[in-house]
Amino acid sequence: MAALTFPSFELHPLSLLSHLISGTLTKFVTSSRETLDQALRTYLFGTYDAAAPLRHQPFTDTPGVAHLNHLLIGAAGALLVAVFTYSSLRTVVGAGDARHHLQVVLPRALVALALAVVSLPLIQQAINLNNALSAVVAGGGSVNLARVPWDSPLSGSALQSASTNIFLLIFSAALVVAVVILVLAYVVRYALLAVLCAAAPLAAITWILPETRAFSRQWLRLLVITLFMQFVQLLVLRSAIALAFAHGQGVIGILYAFAALYLMLRVPGALNVASHFGTSAEGAGRRWARASRRLAATEL
Repeated sequence: MAALTFPSFELHPLSLLSHLISGTLTKFVTSSRETLDQALRTYLFGTYDAAAPLRHQPFTDTPGVAHLNHLLIGAAGALLVAVFTYSSLRTVVGAGDARHHLQVVLPRALVALALAVVSLPLIQQAINLNNALSAVVAGGGSVNLARVPWDSPLSGSALQSASTNIFLLIFSAALVVAVVILVLAYVVRYALLAVLCAAAPLAAITWILPETRAFSRQWLRLLVITLFMQFVQLLVLRSAIALAFAHGQGVIGILYAFAALYLMLRVPGALNVASHFGTSAEGAGRRWARASRRLAATEL
C-alpha cells in the first residue's frame, strides 16, 4: 500500500513582504496618475478660473474674488480720510517735510483711488500676458502631459517592468510625491493670486504715504513673482523636454524627472532673489546719486 503524501506549504516572509510592498507601491502610483494629471491640466498651462477649467474663463471671474475686491475698494475710500488726517498732522508737526504737503498727497491719492477702482481689470491684463507667454512656450504640443519628464517613468509599461524591482518602485513613489508637491505649489499660487487680487485696493492706498509705500512695493513684487513663475517654469519644462529628459525610463528617467521638478520648484525662490537684487541695485544707485549731488554742491 502506497504511503500517503501530504502537500507542503512553504512561506517565504521576505518574498511575501516584497510582493506586498511592490503591489502597494504600484497601486499607489497608478491610482495617483489620473488625479495628478487632472490637477496639472487645470493649473500648469495657464492661469484661469479653476471652477471652469475647460472653458478658460478669466481668473478674475473666480467666485468671491471680485466681491472681496469691491468690498475693499470701499474700505480704501474710507482709509483716504485717515491718510489726509495723518498727512495734515505731519505737516503741522514737521513743517519741513514736503512729502506730506497737500499738493503732493492729493495727486497721489487720486491716482491710488483710480488704481484701486480698476485694479481687477489691470491684474487680468497682466494675467493675460502671462497666459500668452505660457501659450508661446507650450505651443504646438511641445509641452503637454504626454511629454513631461515624469510621464515615461510613471507609465504603465515602466511600472510593469519594475514590478519585481522594489527599489525602482520606491523611486517611482518618491517621484509621485514630488509631482504632488508641484501640484500643491500651484494650488497655493492660485489661492495667493486670489488674495492679491482682493487686496489690490489696499495696496494702492498704501502707495500714497512714504511710511507705507514699502507695503505696496512688497505687494507688487509678490504679484509679479506669483504670476510669472508659471511662464518661467514652463520654460524650464520645455528645456527639459528639448534635452530629451522626457524619453528615459528606469533609474535614469526618474533622475531626469527629479532634476526637472527640482528646477521648476526652485523658480519662485530664484525670482524672489532676483527681485530683491533689483531693489538693492536701485537703492544703491539712488545712494550714489545723492552722494554725487552732495559732492557737487560741496565743490560749488
